Amino acid sequence: MKPIKVESEEIKRAICSGDAYIQVDNRKFLLFEIDQVKEPNGYVVTDPDEEKQLLNALHEENPILDDDEINRLLGDQK
Repeated sequence: MKPIKVESEEIKRAICSGDAYIQVDNRKFLLFEIDQVKEPNGYVVTDPDEEKQLLNALHEENPILDDDEINRLLGDQK
């Protein structure tokens, strides 16, 4: 997995703003910080609280949401 290097100060501020996602045109991208990435395309959880939250989410019901429901949850109601 190759990282994308961001040079634009405006984009850096948007990413570091604390918001959960960014929008580019009509597409939304979820933001979360990671400590390290190991190949092949994996993510290693190093924070115990994050690990607990992820495991709880995996063991709960996780229905597939349609675009309208996702937009509503993200606060993008029209």
